[in-house]
Amino acid sequence: MLRRLLTGTAVTTSLALALTGCFGETKERAGEAREAIKQTAAQVLGKAAQKSGQINSFTMGMSIAGTAEGQTTQMNARIQMRLRPDVAMGMNFDSMNVGGQTIPAYEMRLIGDAMYMKMPGLEEAAGGKPWGRVALSELSQEATGGVNMQQAMEQARRQSPAEQTKMFTASKNAREVGMETVEGVRTRHYTGTVSVEEALAQLDAESQQAMRQSYQQLGVSEIPFDVWVGDDDLPRKISVKLAAGANEMTTTATYGNYNAPVDVVAPPTAETGDLNLPGLRN
Repeated sequence: MLRRLLTGTAVTTSLALALTGCFGETKERAGEAREAIKQTAAQVLGKAAQKSGQINSFTMGMSIAGTAEGQTTQMNARIQMRLRPDVAMGMNFDSMNVGGQTIPAYEMRLIGDAMYMKMPGLEEAAGGKPWGRVALSELSQEATGGVNMQQAMEQARRQSPAEQTKMFTASKNAREVGMETVEGVRTRHYTGTVSVEEALAQLDAESQQAMRQSYQQLGVSEIPFDVWVGDDDLPRKISVKLAAGANEMTTTATYGNYNAPVDVVAPPTAETGDLNLPGLRN
């Protein structure tokens, strides 16, 4: 399940896009205008990527819905994320269906090397306490689906919602849909596609490796996207629909509270016990 959560979050925090331009009247001028739009998109995306490097925190509403190998997945969550000075995440998940299994609503906090989890039915595994704790460095490959959680947290430090706009400077067909309001914020809606390889080529080697593994697991070669960008050049909503054969997944995220204080702290010691589940630790 941890792998599903990480993959969903990585995909939902993949993209921000701004694009402006106009077309001429003749075919020749139209071609020149289209080329100008591409250049403008790259410039604006670069600006958004640069600006996102200054983001220290944000909140996100996330939904994931899809089908894989005949099993449906439906997930909704509310997330607080702090990127600096240290990475911390607070996540509240609604009751969900993952691979045909119903999982009750639960809360998770990631702070430093520690993961805290509060879920109905886990009290016994946490020594009778409502919160269970485990160090990320102790998690087994089986428990995380092969994901190195410490590396994933470091990756999160570099990947705010807007920063990964670098990936989508490679899009050759991004276009504006129109003006729309997202949760009270005026935005411009853009849509487009980009190949996975062209998108990953915009990233550094370490980020390429981590992201390529995620997309390979999903079995996709192209990324269709819709993005709603505010006047501040930051994404307010992102929707990505990935499909491979009979498998498909739609991830939608709404963003807000950029650079607002994020209060994610460890649960009280008296309410926390070491989490002990078969196969959880190395």
